[in-house]
Amino acid sequence: MKKISLLFICLLSVLNINAKIYSGSCGANAGYTLDSNTGVLFIAGTGAIKSYSSGSAPWFSQRSYIKTVNIADGITSIGWYAFSYCSGLTSVTIPNSVTSIGGSAFYGCSSLTSVVIPNSVTSIGSETFRNCSGLTEVTIGDGVTSIGVNAFLYCSSLTSVTIPNSVTTISDGAFSSCSSLTSVTIGNSVTTIGSEAFRNCSGLTEVTIGNGVTSIGVNAFFYCSGLTSVTIPNSVTSIGSGAFSGCSGLTSITIPNCVTSIGNGAFKNCTKLTSVTCEASSVPSTGSDVFFNVPQSSATLYVPKASVETYKKTSPWSGFGGIVALPEPFIRGDVNCDGVVNGTDIQAIINLIVESEYDEKGDVNSDGVVNGTDIQEVINIIVNAE
Repeated sequence: MKKISLLFICLLSVLNINAKIYSGSCGANAGYTLDSNTGVLFIAGTGAIKSYSSGSAPWFSQRSYIKTVNIADGITSIGWYAFSYCSGLTSVTIPNSVTSIGGSAFYGCSSLTSVVIPNSVTSIGSETFRNCSGLTEVTIGDGVTSIGVNAFLYCSSLTSVTIPNSVTTISDGAFSSCSSLTSVTIGNSVTTIGSEAFRNCSGLTEVTIGNGVTSIGVNAFFYCSGLTSVTIPNSVTSIGSGAFSGCSGLTSITIPNCVTSIGNGAFKNCTKLTSVTCEASSVPSTGSDVFFNVPQSSATLYVPKASVETYKKTSPWSGFGGIVALPEPFIRGDVNCDGVVNGTDIQAIINLIVESEYDEKGDVNSDGVVNGTDIQEVINIIVNAE
């Protein structure tokens, strides 16, 4: 027994002797240490972690040691390619002092399983978490306003994401090929869903699109074969080419009354689509092959009563086997598509609620009034509009 204990102590001694500490500068006022034994990369100081080109971060040659990244309070930004290809990285701590995460900062960190992006961060750069194939959970802070191009591309283990109301832009390819993604909630401040934003998210079964979105980009939900139904909010005015192409599980879709244009092949190869509701009184303009390989002859199109005959005479809508009048009244929200319902500016209402929720945490005086506005009246307007 003594011999085993002595051998174990000797082994520990050898490990400690072989352990190496790497250190250096990684910004004008920032430095790092990396313990090859523990795998902890610690970064401290003030200001930015500088941006690098691919493969030139000061710890890149030792990246195989890195398991944990701890960034101390005081660091304000994470530069481009800072931790790219650290394939053994499993966890990262980002402090509240950080306001931006640069492009490709965690590109190819395939063992990273979860990330909490603090409320202080305002932007997530292009390809920041691309190819983080082990990432299952991401918390996006309430300060983030933009999610960059291909930010989470090929995060194939990511299962759900909530995009907060602070976000205004979901860029092209932001969550493309996140094949395990099952649900997405898009906040009300987002105005544009970029091209291919959720392309090939084959596991996606549920998507909630906020009522601030005005356009759905080209191929935005291309081949999201798990989607069964989608309700597009009344704020949307255009649906891009191929937006829902290849959504082979889609059985019904509601197109709101403010949509004026639908791009080429928007619902192409939606082979189970049997129910389409188009609330627009004026028939939307369409590109070619909008309903290509859709079983139109056995599907039903629901449209405003006054427009039934117009839809029957207009291709490709005329190809539906049944064209039926919607019950009256049927319109959701803004009948004039001008942002005003019952004399009230809906966007102003949304802004008020967002401001009260995030700035004042609601009704600070507990009197039902926020910023001079009766919240119950606001709620009633929204309910009546819907």
